[in-house]
Amino acid sequence: MLPCAPVRSVGALLVAVAPGKWPRVTLALLLGAVPAVAQLDPSGAWRTLHTPHFRVHFRSTYRDVAMVEAREAERAYTLLASELHPPRGTVDVTLSDDADFSNGLTTVFPSSRITIYLAPPTGDPGLQLYDSWLRLVTTHELTHVFHLDRSKSVWRLAQRVVGRQPWLFPNQYQPSWVTEGLAVYYESKFTTGGRVRGSFHTELLAADHAGDASRTPWDALLFTRWADGLVPYAYGSRFFSTLAATTGDSVVPRFVERTSGQLIPYRVGRQVSRAAPGRDLATAWRQGTALAPGPGSAAAGTQLLDRALRAEPVPRVSPDGRRVAYVRDDGKGAVELRVLDVATLRRVAAHAVNAGASYDWLGDTLLVAQLDFTSRWRVQSDLYRWVPGHSWQRATHGARLVEPAAGGRRWVALALRPAGNRPTIAVPPGPVDATWGEVVPSADGRWFAASRHGAGHWALVRWPAESGSAATVLVESRGVIADPLWTAQGDLWFIADPTGFSQVYRWRDGTGAEPLTAEPLGARAPAALSDGTLLYATLTAEGWELCHAPSLPVGPPVAFPAPLPFVTAPAVSLRETGYAPWPSLRPHFWIPFFLNAGPSGRFGGALTAGSDALGRFAYTADVFVSPEPFRVAGDFALVSQAFGNPTLDVSGSSTWLNVVAPPATPGLTLSELHQTAALGATFVTRRWRSVASVRVAAELERFHYNTIPDTAVLAVCPGCGPQDLVGGSATVALSRLVVGALAVSPENGFTWSATYRRRQQLGTALWSNELRGGLDLYAGLPALGGFAHHVLALRLAAGATGGPIGAVYNVGGVSARSVSLPYGQPLGVSRLFPVRGYGNGELSGSRVATGAVEYRFPLALVGRSLGHLPVGADRVWLNVFADAGDAWTPSAAPRLTRLYSTGLELAGAMSVNYDLLLQLRLGLAEPLAPLPSGRPRHARVYLALASDF
Repeated sequence: MLPCAPVRSVGALLVAVAPGKWPRVTLALLLGAVPAVAQLDPSGAWRTLHTPHFRVHFRSTYRDVAMVEAREAERAYTLLASELHPPRGTVDVTLSDDADFSNGLTTVFPSSRITIYLAPPTGDPGLQLYDSWLRLVTTHELTHVFHLDRSKSVWRLAQRVVGRQPWLFPNQYQPSWVTEGLAVYYESKFTTGGRVRGSFHTELLAADHAGDASRTPWDALLFTRWADGLVPYAYGSRFFSTLAATTGDSVVPRFVERTSGQLIPYRVGRQVSRAAPGRDLATAWRQGTALAPGPGSAAAGTQLLDRALRAEPVPRVSPDGRRVAYVRDDGKGAVELRVLDVATLRRVAAHAVNAGASYDWLGDTLLVAQLDFTSRWRVQSDLYRWVPGHSWQRATHGARLVEPAAGGRRWVALALRPAGNRPTIAVPPGPVDATWGEVVPSADGRWFAASRHGAGHWALVRWPAESGSAATVLVESRGVIADPLWTAQGDLWFIADPTGFSQVYRWRDGTGAEPLTAEPLGARAPAALSDGTLLYATLTAEGWELCHAPSLPVGPPVAFPAPLPFVTAPAVSLRETGYAPWPSLRPHFWIPFFLNAGPSGRFGGALTAGSDALGRFAYTADVFVSPEPFRVAGDFALVSQAFGNPTLDVSGSSTWLNVVAPPATPGLTLSELHQTAALGATFVTRRWRSVASVRVAAELERFHYNTIPDTAVLAVCPGCGPQDLVGGSATVALSRLVVGALAVSPENGFTWSATYRRRQQLGTALWSNELRGGLDLYAGLPALGGFAHHVLALRLAAGATGGPIGAVYNVGGVSARSVSLPYGQPLGVSRLFPVRGYGNGELSGSRVATGAVEYRFPLALVGRSLGHLPVGADRVWLNVFADAGDAWTPSAAPRLTRLYSTGLELAGAMSVNYDLLLQLRLGLAEPLAPLPSGRPRHARVYLALASDF
């Protein structure tokens, strides 16, 4: 996986709320707006190491890793500060060992904080060139802090007034190739590894160039078309590396300083020209990113077995040579482990797998390692056994095993541990900091070979199965050594990139490493067939390909570049304490808000929010004051994950609203004081494609009324007596869905939820009950073609209320999934019972039912910006729908087609601020039943967020 995901934000500096619309701080808004918390369990005991510039948070079980990280963080800080302006304040670094994948997450809002996933990248071809995983990921993530925190000119002045608001960091408006390109550039400059030096990015750019599909600066973004999230890293880093090589290293810091102060933050090309006089973005971009394929060509007779894949299709041949298994991910639906018959190359079996799948044959059984949730917070890799066409069984739970390999009735896997791994067999002694790539037994079980990383570089190691102490280091390299493989004849193959492109090599004791392939775009993941031919994976402009080819005549032995020396980070002064949330939790900003409630008050106030580094607590609070009449209002919401499971929440609000006074009292101001409070607990359990949750809550709601001038309220408004409602609610939700990277809709699954609420009015015998629920069903139709699967979707929803104070439901209108601005009002209006083509509230009743059916089919995979603007289109599809619904009272009979309509929607995932994808739909709905209000029927055109009913 890729380091990293810097958090981006959109919003407005000053928010003025329309009359009568209060900026409610709901729990859903709070959870959606607080910067995303990494995949880590915030509960239990955590410790903190304090260094001059960092707070490093860790669990005591991997304190030794935290000590190394403290040194690496200060090392990276010193090197980056030699070129870039240092960030403000202390940086929080959290070390997570709760996920068995390699990644990182950085945000500078509300304070600078980094989360590092400790598992080393054993099988990711894009991340394998590192001198130390902690060093590389720390340098990369800390570059984001240096870059994104830098603010000058009007941006710094505004921050001095209102603090670290999310939209006052000018560099976060840059395209992702700038943000990620800088981080990869510095990870490569300040370590002896890094992806600028690695062959994978070279092959990616060369594949685009060979396919006449090279990206421009306006398209090298996080679009979902291949190569998806790899694009900004590869293109941006090569651009900055080439620019620095041709104009001097100082051009990169000058560029960062220029973009940190420009008033219009999107003018990237202008700042490139100013930082590098005489150079323009277009020319420098072509020079840095238009890489030609390597020398050589594929062997004559090479056969293409699969293409346009989004993950490396690693082939594994069964011991009898009759079957081959590989992962097939076309981005349309679930990833599958596919098995082919070698003689016919036809599929004989397939099984859906999760991310991080690695596998090998043990007899007629495939040992499969894959990721899954072992708890709400932990994503770990376990082993499964699959007999193709027959049983699939889980073999371990929480064992953290990856890269299984088998041969000669032996099998071995890598057991992950914090920032490292260890084979499940005895291995030869080596560097104390060694981590391992694949460890493979020979076909007869007499030998082992492995790629081993230690002292800052990769090596190919071989040893007898019965004597690990007799190990031989066959090859050491400055580059990557990976994918070792024993053939049935006892030859040892592996992957290396001494020429700049990865190729398959054969080791011979007498001669050394001999090339077996000369793929111009590189060859990876070899597999040997019994007839002497081989399978391998290679890149193209459309994705990965799986090839079947005869081996080339063996070339002359190749010399490998000598490894560079690795120097450990110097010691730093530090002290250790228990974890304290307040330094990162405290308020770091405020947002001014204004509300005009008419004669009931004109309110002004401010909102603030925060979360701590671990994600134990997140809160939002606001206070508003009206001078005349003097009134105070406010909201507060707090979410606590300190117990891991459940999540606790508490919220309260107090708002003033203007009520239209009766005509008989034109000079009277009637105001409503609406107050709410809730205390809830949410329990969640997860698997890779499914989630189940239960939330229970105690609730209070009060309605009180006031008049100006002071008058007996009930005399002028008989229905305005005080109401104090207490009660509770319970919500159950289940979902199981498949969503491919290119999908236009969830598919092959369902979501279901049900809510029960009971309320009692204090001091009276009045009460109410409410029960409502909804079911969404999705079926993928993969045989119909297109860049994604066609999907047939069905939604059913119903609700009922009862009791003397029971409310009514509204039916009609268009629903949109809300998108939250950071700590502001949500965009979009979500309705419980929409029927498109009719207005909201066209029908009302205490009983309600609606249904919708949609057919969704893909139109175009665009993946381009609109000219040089920071907006673009990712993918576009069409929804054809029919809606129906009714609302009635208990004494009436339902007629579910009292409202029904049909129509279509042009929907798409659109990019704003370069890389933020928002789903929009432009719809036309035709009502087919007469409007109960008696108004004439007419087609309605609408624009809404999201695209799910």
